[in-house]
Amino acid sequence: MMTKNLIRVATGAVLLAVGTSGCDSLLDVSDPQRYTSEDLDGALAAVASGVEGDLFSTMDEYVIQTELLGDVYQHTGTWAQYDDVDHGRFTYANQPNVDAVYNTLMRVQWFAEDAEARFVRVLGEAEAASSPLTAQVRSAGAISRVLVGQAFCEAPVDPSGEAVSDQQVLERAVTALTDAIATAQAAGATEWVTVNTAMRARAHLLLGQYDLALADAQQIPDGFEKLSLFSENSGRQNNSLVTLTTRDFNRAAGVREKWWHLVDQDVVGLRDPYTDELDPRVPIWYDGAIGVDGVTPHYSQWKYNERGSDIPLVDSEEMRLIEAEVYWRRGELGEAMDRINALRSAAGLTPHAATTDSDLVFEYLLHERFAETFMEGIRASDLARLGLTREVFAAMNDPERPASRPIKFAIADDEAINNANIEDDAQQRCLPKS
Repeated sequence: MMTKNLIRVATGAVLLAVGTSGCDSLLDVSDPQRYTSEDLDGALAAVASGVEGDLFSTMDEYVIQTELLGDVYQHTGTWAQYDDVDHGRFTYANQPNVDAVYNTLMRVQWFAEDAEARFVRVLGEAEAASSPLTAQVRSAGAISRVLVGQAFCEAPVDPSGEAVSDQQVLERAVTALTDAIATAQAAGATEWVTVNTAMRARAHLLLGQYDLALADAQQIPDGFEKLSLFSENSGRQNNSLVTLTTRDFNRAAGVREKWWHLVDQDVVGLRDPYTDELDPRVPIWYDGAIGVDGVTPHYSQWKYNERGSDIPLVDSEEMRLIEAEVYWRRGELGEAMDRINALRSAAGLTPHAATTDSDLVFEYLLHERFAETFMEGIRASDLARLGLTREVFAAMNDPERPASRPIKFAIADDEAINNANIEDDAQQRCLPKS
């Protein structure tokens, strides 16, 4: 929800960061279960880590829901909400797991603003403006805006503000990322400069600002990766992609049937559809197991297989694919193929032959984006922005999963219920379909 009173709720993430810091001298309070604002003033690093940790905490469910929305994941359990997203049956006010993701992402934004105000109060305006802590929270808040614009069709961009389109959300995200880059540069926080530049490249791509996307992507060095961190420590810190949907755990969702024919059942992986070589970027495990619905074969993602498995938030491989897409759009097919083949070679796959067929280059590009960003929450937005959702689902020829289906999620109804500037009315809320 996008209301100021939720900042109080978000403080819980800071308390978790403080409570698990392992530093006995960090705080000195009479009752360690009751932290005050003054206590948090003395634990600014924990406050900043709490903001970033809140962002991490929802990435697992974000990936589950967006992959169910696209053509990567399907429901194999007994949960109605997973089933509704898988089959495209969800509506505004009937997407509870998605709403939880939305609420967390929005909370990160206002929690970041609250944290920044605290830094100004404690450190002074000048020191706070160039503090790595300010860079950290501004970055988390800006990244959450990208994720909202990527998956949701509308959201407010100001506390208790009106809902605006996903494009306007992404435009505000670009502004926020640019501000975060400037802060990180002033603070000497070079990692955050790179993270925000990479996320801005993605935002520009989603906005159709291809030259700007290319310029940002080219600044990201090979080998760069920013991870959403998970841990074995507690349920909140566990990767629920593993605990809810993976073999040896709950098996409530698995890889969609359209991919099964490419899965090598003797090893953990998908066969490249062009060379029949094993593609290590798409690890899928199938040993005859059935989902918890007792019916559906469970082809388990195996990219994340431990409770503490981290999820890539953004990386250099995505940047090379952005470069490839922009070059393809410009008609510079050789440059596009160079990027695609470099990624294939790095994965141990045979490069594609050079071609002047633009449609074939696009086909290669689309598959490379699937493989490189497998189970990272990007595929559904690719299908939506490229206008391919209807075509892809029509090709499945599955009457239970019709070609006409939502391409993005609706705003959480909690937002409308608690925000006087947004009508709690399905007729006024967006839900775009293919």
